[in-house]
Amino acid sequence: MKKITFLVMLLISVISFAQSESTSFEEPEAIGGDYTDTGDAIMAHDLIDNAGEPFVNFPSTGEELGFTASYAPYDTPGVGLTDGDSVGVTSFAPDGNYPFPDGVQGYKISDVDGNFILEFDEFVTTSTGPSISLYFFITETGYEGDGTVNESGSDRLRIYIRHIEEGTEYDIIDTTGDDINDLGIEGQWINSSVSLPSSYDFPDLTFQLVIEVRCNASTEAFFFDHIQFDESLGLENNSQKTFSIYPNPASNGYVNVTSTSSGVKTVFVYDVVGKQVINTTISSNKLNVSKLTSGVYIMKISQNGILSTKKLVIK
Repeated sequence: MKKITFLVMLLISVISFAQSESTSFEEPEAIGGDYTDTGDAIMAHDLIDNAGEPFVNFPSTGEELGFTASYAPYDTPGVGLTDGDSVGVTSFAPDGNYPFPDGVQGYKISDVDGNFILEFDEFVTTSTGPSISLYFFITETGYEGDGTVNESGSDRLRIYIRHIEEGTEYDIIDTTGDDINDLGIEGQWINSSVSLPSSYDFPDLTFQLVIEVRCNASTEAFFFDHIQFDESLGLENNSQKTFSIYPNPASNGYVNVTSTSSGVKTVFVYDVVGKQVINTTISSNKLNVSKLTSGVYIMKISQNGILSTKKLVIK
């Protein structure tokens, strides 16, 4: 299976969209209380909805994307969700200061004592510039481990897009290999997005969004909202031809950002965890990147209503 890791990006978009599929978890009823898994905690299995408990699954009704949940145990299984935990569609936002970004409901995953997998309906795109975005919120608390082993005390969040035809996976965020506490992504709603292959090269593409959470405490809570699969009118494809950056990789403290049109360019640069490290406007072509350490970055360039996203490598 091929895996392509994309950097987490804040969604900054001026593109109008012709078609979209989305969910903000507004259609299912938000039922209070805990969800109790009636399955066997030592075996991987699909989760089922229980009467009077929060919805963990929901079929599409034509308005919002449907989703299904499943559970996978640690290598040394724990109790899983059989002890009753706060997961599923909820109207309780992370904090009074952080309401859900869209509507009054979202999806919560916490205290799984294993792995929680949330899969959304497959989405077929025929556009020239498809993208997927969502909001996620990670509560501030003491996360454990670096997520590299499937055991209690090895917390992990991974959000990715699965390309059904090719088996390729595009990461939006994958904390595996890092302690979540060290990433600076807790205590705030983060809007993340990823651009997908164009149907110009691969017609009739099928994608699926997958969220995976591993955690073992009620304070370790993850919230999700406003998931959107967007198909552009092809402006992004044209914008890729509008801007160029060079040298890339860069090693001399600057890059040239050129454009086929005239006018001031606004440039944003983000690091591997989505932190904005440059926010500036340039009237010439030269951009100072001398303060950036070696690594891979995402650059977003805006000029005269045209937006383009580029990968920048610093040596």
